[in-house]
Amino acid sequence: MAKIKLGDLIARITKFLHIPHCDNCEKRRVVLNEVGEVGIKETLKRLKHCCD
Repeated sequence: MAKIKLGDLIARITKFLHIPHCDNCEKRRVVLNEVGEVGIKETLKRLKHCCD
C-alpha cells in the first residue's frame, strides 16, 4: 500500500478547494513530504526558513 505524504495531501485538498498553488506552496509541500524522514522539529525549522 502506498503512503501518501503530508505535503501531497495538503496539495490535493487545496486543489480540490480551488486554492491557487504558488512557488512558496511548492517549497512547503516538499518540506512537509520529508516530515517522516527528518522529524517534526527539523520540519518546523525548515518550514520557518523555506520561504524567505
